[in-house]
Amino acid sequence: MSLVLTGIGATSGIAVGRVHRLTAGELAVPEYHLDADAVDAELERVNRAADRGQAFLGDLIERMGEDSGGTARELLEAHRLIMRDPLLLDATCDRIRSERINAEWALVQQREQLMAQFRRLDNEYMALRREDVEQAVSLIQRELAEQPATRVGAQVPHRLDRTIVVALELGPADMAILQQRRVAGLVTEHGGPMSHSAILARSLEIPMLVGIHHALDILEEGESVILDGHYGAVMAAHDESLLRHYQDKQELTRRRRSDLKRYLSRPSRTADGEAFELFGNAELPDEFQRCRDANAVGVGLMRTEYLFMDDTAPDEEQQHRAYRAAVKVLAGKPLTIRTLDLGGDKLPRGLALTRGPNPALGLRGLRLSLSVTKLFRQQIRAILKASVAGPVQILLPMITGLAEVRQARGLIERWGQELRDEGVPVDPDTAVGGMIETPAAALAVDRLVEELDFMSIGTNDLIQYVLAIDREDELVSYLYEPTHIAVLELIDRTVRAGHSRNRPVTVCGEVAGDEKAVRLLLGLGVRRLSMPPACLPAVKKSLIEANAGRCRELVRRYRANEIGQRELLSGLDARF
Repeated sequence: MSLVLTGIGATSGIAVGRVHRLTAGELAVPEYHLDADAVDAELERVNRAADRGQAFLGDLIERMGEDSGGTARELLEAHRLIMRDPLLLDATCDRIRSERINAEWALVQQREQLMAQFRRLDNEYMALRREDVEQAVSLIQRELAEQPATRVGAQVPHRLDRTIVVALELGPADMAILQQRRVAGLVTEHGGPMSHSAILARSLEIPMLVGIHHALDILEEGESVILDGHYGAVMAAHDESLLRHYQDKQELTRRRRSDLKRYLSRPSRTADGEAFELFGNAELPDEFQRCRDANAVGVGLMRTEYLFMDDTAPDEEQQHRAYRAAVKVLAGKPLTIRTLDLGGDKLPRGLALTRGPNPALGLRGLRLSLSVTKLFRQQIRAILKASVAGPVQILLPMITGLAEVRQARGLIERWGQELRDEGVPVDPDTAVGGMIETPAAALAVDRLVEELDFMSIGTNDLIQYVLAIDREDELVSYLYEPTHIAVLELIDRTVRAGHSRNRPVTVCGEVAGDEKAVRLLLGLGVRRLSMPPACLPAVKKSLIEANAGRCRELVRRYRANEIGQRELLSGLDARF
């Protein structure tokens, strides 16, 4: 008899493999060997990381002021000096040269050597110095981890093949590394189906279950398990017949995915001839290529939060390289870049002073950008510099009123002129749009549309705020209901406002990637959808087989209270 643990399926896939219980910090230090011609770049990388770490500490010291405690200032100054101490940094560089290993690995080895030396000098003063070295090394490692997916790359051994990783929770950087290591499936004790990690799992096509309480206590390292995302279950102590059953289901899933890809080359028209456009959402570097491979019109939502997952924010040039790389991959297809939309749980330590008691309702999105204009300026300049490489749009998140939109547009124009004065070319016609994801924005959309070149409806947050539900809380995630009449009214209001002013309106939340829910959006007049690239084939098939007129009639009758939710959903799901 199998042991079955149940939770919430963040993705509907199946995975078979052995349990690996993820320990804290396990993903933080990749280990790989370098080609000879990559050594100089790695040396430069570790030196830049040390420089950024020192600058970060310098900012903290300056912020403390002269009246702050002298002991704390002295401690931070000591850490700054250690980061550039030849016994740490020069010796790490020597290891990179002689052993041809990556910076993170070399730094760990040098730290261990220094710790061994300190342990031989067993006294209280040396114990304190050990802690100082640990702190300095940790800060350099955080700087090195600014873009773990691109840094780790294919050089990391794919040691997680046929492995189900079990963890308390996972962040975006963790997801990037696990995907690089070709993890088979994921199980977390915390989180909901709309958490950032769950959204990434769907985009990366990694089977994932969330909200499986006590999974780390119950599942044993190395035991064979089956993960069923559709039913939200993980099965241990299973027999051979159950294993064969799921292996057959995996094969059927692979065949279905292959069959669905045939729809990607077909015209984007419904059964009754109405045109639609499908875009991709992208965040991690390889997702842009996947959007292009799936024949997406472009990228309708580039989330930039991934670039800010480290303890310090990326500078202008680092951001410019990331945006320009995405533009080049898309090869002429449009790229919509959403400016920073960090919540309180994702703030770099350098922005920790902005953390409030309720992050979802606090200083986030455009509010944060307008409060920390140095950060906003760097991001806008980086985007505008990338705009000459291909079509780029700027998308402002979490807007609530005209004043902040006008303020943001004024700053964007000022910084664009600033770049032109410096002799840096920018596209003068870069469009500026806004996310309609708060009730305030949806209710004021008739005014906002006059100030925006386009609009994107963020259903994830819109539903959360309209229904007063934390979408990452597994205790209330069952109440997250896209068909709620209040949500439909606000989507309809936004679509109508866009049509009246000839402004494009795109839905870019998770609802846009649901092959069943997209017919609901079709009935509300939505014709532009942006979704994880993995969802594109199924969504396109659903829309090609849909009758837009029939969808409109069903939605009209539901809004008029002539039919109930069950009749609406069954009608939308039918083959027209």
